[in-house]
Amino acid sequence: MNNDMLVAKLERMSVERLPDSDRYKFRFKVRSQSSNNLYLISYDDAPGAKYWKCSCRGCIGHGHCKHLDSIGLVGRSRAKALPNEDRLAPRR
Repeated sequence: MNNDMLVAKLERMSVERLPDSDRYKFRFKVRSQSSNNLYLISYDDAPGAKYWKCSCRGCIGHGHCKHLDSIGLVGRSRAKALPNEDRLAPRR
């Protein structure tokens, strides 16, 4: 899946798309399936990072979560095993 396809998929699932910052790319909010909470998902493009993040407690504590897994994105805990170029693309 290329970046254009990824952005289109994220925009369909998101509640709101946020502008990129210097460090965080592809920023968007998704709604929880079990509550009214909104979570921020973004790609951390900082040197040494290069992985997806979610603002939920699971991702903060464990480095991955069901929100990233449902989209097929690689969080912090699983990114260390992948080359940088494979971290941005969703897993199949």
